[in-house]
Amino acid sequence: MRRAFFIVAIAITALGVMGQSRPLVTVFDIGAGVRPVSLGEAFTGLADDEYALFYNPAGLATLTGGRASILYQSHFGASTYLSAFGSFGSIGGGLIFFDFGQVPCLTAQNQPCKDAQGKTIESFGYSSFALTAGWGAMMRSLPFVGTLVPEGLALGLRIKFVSITSFDPVKFQSLGISGFALDPSFLWELGAVGPLSRVRVGLVLENLLGLAFGAAAEENFPIGLRLGVSVLALSLVTVSADFSLNDGFHLGAEYTLSKLGPLDKLSLRAGLLTRTGLGLSVGLGVSFSTLQVDYAFLFHPDFEGSHWLSASFRF
Repeated sequence: MRRAFFIVAIAITALGVMGQSRPLVTVFDIGAGVRPVSLGEAFTGLADDEYALFYNPAGLATLTGGRASILYQSHFGASTYLSAFGSFGSIGGGLIFFDFGQVPCLTAQNQPCKDAQGKTIESFGYSSFALTAGWGAMMRSLPFVGTLVPEGLALGLRIKFVSITSFDPVKFQSLGISGFALDPSFLWELGAVGPLSRVRVGLVLENLLGLAFGAAAEENFPIGLRLGVSVLALSLVTVSADFSLNDGFHLGAEYTLSKLGPLDKLSLRAGLLTRTGLGLSVGLGVSFSTLQVDYAFLFHPDFEGSHWLSASFRF
């Protein structure tokens, strides 16, 4: 029943049947990347690996070489989540797939669901698939810009395609929604500010241009704003914080040790987020030459916790 309730909640939220506005809920509202998740998804101002594409594509401007990461997991013990992200220089691409599987369809009175023709609906599901690509560049390197902008300021742009197969809990019928959205972003590397070093400030204009198909006019990608900052405090701990108009406050911290026996790096992480109540996360990462393995555990206030495990490669 908990599993059934969760998928119904997703469908109701996605269709907005509980309010006047109907913002679409997609895989971009789940989060991506084990390291960002272990930091409470406070990654907009940090954005220093391939998941910059997901959280702040302007961060791609600061990357070099090639990177790739793949993640497969059982989300909340009930669903399938798959993501693959990669970047080469300042260009990135990724895909995300989320499938909750089939669950029994029951009404609020615990009776079998029936469609408009009176046919019994045994089960239903929810799945979402997304493709995204992005680019980042230091603004001083762009034509006709030069010294007109501060040094260290980067511009990013992301386009994303999303497809949703869902269920209308009012009409008891399946429906499909797809759409495109465009997200511009900025990242400003300030360097040292007082006792703090590696200060970065990030800004993402979420779904500034969005268009959904197969949905009512009021069902569209919600326009939002996400602001983030990251600092290296006391030359020991990286602290990052995000505030989003769409999903609240995020806070993360990462402590990294170098050259521990066979390990190049060992990172310890913790975070919190307030998207749907207070969620807490912990995690660690280990690096061996070109391979990095990351683990995170996300505590959820209402559902079972979720384990995240990924492997990343540098080339």
